Amino acid sequence: MLDAYEKLFELIDKEIFFKSSINNIIYIQDTEIDRRWNNLKQDLLNNTPMTIRSYGRNGINSNLFQELYKILFNHQNIHIDRTNNDIPAKILKDLTPYCKKTKRVDGPKIRIMNYQISHLFGRTKNPLLFTAPWNIAYIPKYLDPFTGHESQGTTSREFKQIFNRLLSEKFKEYIQDYKQFIAVYADQEKLNDAIEQVRRNINKPLEEKTLINFKKDVYLQWSKIE
Repeated sequence: MLDAYEKLFELIDKEIFFKSSINNIIYIQDTEIDRRWNNLKQDLLNNTPMTIRSYGRNGINSNLFQELYKILFNHQNIHIDRTNNDIPAKILKDLTPYCKKTKRVDGPKIRIMNYQISHLFGRTKNPLLFTAPWNIAYIPKYLDPFTGHESQGTTSREFKQIFNRLLSEKFKEYIQDYKQFIAVYADQEKLNDAIEQVRRNINKPLEEKTLINFKKDVYLQWSKIE
């Protein structure tokens, strides 16, 4: 078998590439993370407007998650991000010295190129983690072939393991706090009950395949981060 990634690392040192690449990720400043995270948890419990990424092809099933949060948290103000990354982009711009586009009104921001906004632990239909300051970062675009869902092979798996281990250690405090939140407000029993209530509340009966996929995606969106 011929693996293009292995050919790449015949040209450059793999260990140096991995270490240097991870060091080039731009995270939100640590001083901002704690305050923003605590505010987000209160926002979810207090019906303060929040956003999630759209769900389903062209967002056709986004209402299922909106209904879920009405039931699970009595939250009536979950909105769909207009670009699927608009709010995370604004948060990164506000809480780091960098932005992807600069205008005079931006002040002393440093423009970056060939970086992409990434949700480090995914879960973008989860209103806590869609804008959690420890879950979003600027990542060099050249890392996408190693971290993306479509990447395969030994080298990709090796990089993902290193990447995930580093993130889990860096944000250990918040990951543990998130687990505790799930245990109180979104354990499997509560999720099951809420999913069933969504099925009953939706005016148009859900197709079996849509319901099965929705259940699977709800469990994924509220799964623990290991």
